[in-house]
Amino acid sequence: MNELAILDNLVVVQPGQLTIQNKPALDALINEVATKYDGQIVTEDTLKEAKSSRTELNKYAKALDRKRIDKKKEYMKPVEDFEKEVKGYVSTIKKQVSMLDEGIQYFKDKQLEERKAKVQEMIKEVSEANAVDPATVELQNSWLLKSATKAKTMAEIVEAVQKQKRINKDIEMITEYCAKLNLPTTRYVETARDFDYWEAKRLADTDYEELQARKEAERAAKLAKVAQEKEKIVEVGEKQIDSETGEVVKELQVLTLKIKGTKEQLDSLGRVITASGIEVLEASERETVIERK
Repeated sequence: MNELAILDNLVVVQPGQLTIQNKPALDALINEVATKYDGQIVTEDTLKEAKSSRTELNKYAKALDRKRIDKKKEYMKPVEDFEKEVKGYVSTIKKQVSMLDEGIQYFKDKQLEERKAKVQEMIKEVSEANAVDPATVELQNSWLLKSATKAKTMAEIVEAVQKQKRINKDIEMITEYCAKLNLPTTRYVETARDFDYWEAKRLADTDYEELQARKEAERAAKLAKVAQEKEKIVEVGEKQIDSETGEVVKELQVLTLKIKGTKEQLDSLGRVITASGIEVLEASERETVIERK
C-alpha cells in the first residue's frame, strides 16, 4: 500500500482562470445594443426594420457564443490530456487484472464441477438405493455452494429422492388406472407429478364421467333419430317404404369389432363376411403380433 502513496502527489492542480478583458467596455456595448433595440414594436409597417434588427442582434449573440465555445475548448485541453494519460495507466493495470480474472474463473469453474460431480455421485447412490432413476432427481443450485455442508446436502437429496419415488409410484398407478378407463395419460400424469395420485384420479374420474355422459347423450340422440325414422316406415308387400319420400329402406345394424387370429382364420372370416353379403364400412391394416404362452 505504501507504493500507492505516490498517487497522493500524482497531479499538481493549478486552478485556471477565464477572464473577460475590457469587461467594462463589453458591458457598455451590450447595454448599448440592448437599449438600442429595447421596446421596438413589430408592425406591418416596421416588419422590414424588425427583421434587420433581429439579424443584427443574432450577429452579436453568435459572436459571443462562438468565443465562449473556443475559450472553453482551450481551457479544457489540459483536463482532456490529463484524463487520456491517466486512462492509459489504468488500461495497463486492467490488462493484468483481466489475465488474473481468467485464471481465477478457471479454478472457480473447476471447483464448481468437482462439487457438482460429488453431489451427482450422492444423488446416484441415494437414487439407486431407492430404485429411482438419478436423471429424474433435479439437482439444486444450493447443493453446489461452497458453504453447503455434506450432511445438509445429503438430507435434502434423500428428501428429493423420496419425493421422486412417490411421484414415480403415483405416475405408475395413474397410468394403470387410465388404461382401465381407456383415457389418454398425459393430462393425469402431469397432475400426479404436480400434486399426487389421488388428485389425478379425481380428475380422471370426473373426465370419465363427463365422457360417458356425452356418449350416453349421443347414443340417446341416435336412438331417438332412428325411432323417428322407423315411425315413417311402412310395410308394402315384402318391402319397407319411407312413407314421406317413397324410398325403399332397409333396417341394418352396425357393429365395430377388434379381432385377433391367425392369417388363415382371418382370411376364412373375410370370405364368410363377403359370402354373407355383409358390407365392410371400414377396416384397418392388419398388424402382426407375436404372442408367447
